[in-house]
Formats: sequence, C-alpha cells, structure tokens
Amino acid sequence: MNASRWSVLALLCAGSVSAVALAGGFRHRAASETWTEPAGAVGSAVADVLASPEYFGVQALKVWEFDRRMCAFQVEQSSLNAPGPAALDPLRVCEPKLTQSWKRADVGSGQFVTAISVCTAKGKEAGPELHGVELWGAALNDSGQLKPAKKSTKLELTGCDKWSAKRACPKGSVATGLRAHSADDRGVVGLALRCHAVETAR
Repeated sequence: MNASRWSVLALLCAGSVSAVALAGGFRHRAASETWTEPAGAVGSAVADVLASPEYFGVQALKVWEFDRRMCAFQVEQSSLNAPGPAALDPLRVCEPKLTQSWKRADVGSGQFVTAISVCTAKGKEAGPELHGVELWGAALNDSGQLKPAKKSTKLELTGCDKWSAKRACPKGSVATGLRAHSADDRGVVGLALRCHAVETAR
C-alpha cells in the first residue's frame, strides 16, 4: 500500500474515533438556552461572544483595561469532553488613549463557568465602569452532573471597590457564551452569561 493510501486510511480512522467519542460524550441540550440578567448595568449597546460548537463551555475570561475602563475581553472555551482552553476572538468596545493593562480569570481545567459577578468603584462620582470580574465554576462528572467548585476566581483592576449581585446559570447548566453591555465611552458596564443544560450525545 503506498503512502497516499495510508494517509487516507489514517484520516478515515481518526474521523471514526472522533465520531464515537462525541457519541458517548456531552453536548448542549437542544432548546435549553437561557441568559442571565447582567451583572452590573444594562448598556446602550450589547455584543456577544459564543462558545461553538455545541459541546464547548466557557472556562476563562481575559479582560483589557484602557484608561481605567474595561474596553476589551476574550472568552476561552473548553470542550465538555476533552478539557483544554482555546481562546476565541477578542472583542473590543472602546479604544485606548493613554494606558492599558490586562488580567485573566480561569475556573480551572475541567471546570466550566456557572455564575458571574462584577466590580465597580464606589462613591458619589463613581460611574458604572467595570473594574473586576468574579467567576464561579463546576466540573462535570461521568454521568453529566455538575459538582460546584469550592472557591470562585477573581480578577481585580484599579478602582474595584463594590461587587454586584451574583448572576447564575440555572441548576445543571454551564455558561456557553458572554454578553457585554457597553455605554458610550465608558467601556463595559455589565456582563451576562448564556447558559445551556448538558446532556449525553447520542
């Protein structure tokens, strides 16, 4: 058998293994999509970053602060069946003027985000700009049940003083996307989670 025929056979075998793995793995349950209320404020504009395909969930979030405004973020997704973070395209809602910095929050390998809270400044002159994010996660066991992590993970930027109410996915669901609310030149002012229940692929 020549090299080209061996290559074709190898690709066919790899495809068959992947199909079998997915058939016995987990995916989003059809028609189970929900969105949480935004943690923080409702903005005048929204933009979504969604995990894809239907067997990925959100594991981590990286944010960039431009001139003390949260202006860009990047969602990292991970497979429900073979954990390992993969960065999606970053989303920018405002531009830097003088300074910029970034931080990252990760619920951990094999964990998926299930809830979110955000941090703002406090005081009479404080605006709705976000200066921090807290994420809660959970791991999937072999039967598809979620086991919540003992601790949350936080990223805090300059001016993080006051934490919002926790916004959580429904029981048995994981985050599969993020919606950013933004306002004029203030950057991101609120974050909401898209959630899906998890089921066994058949």
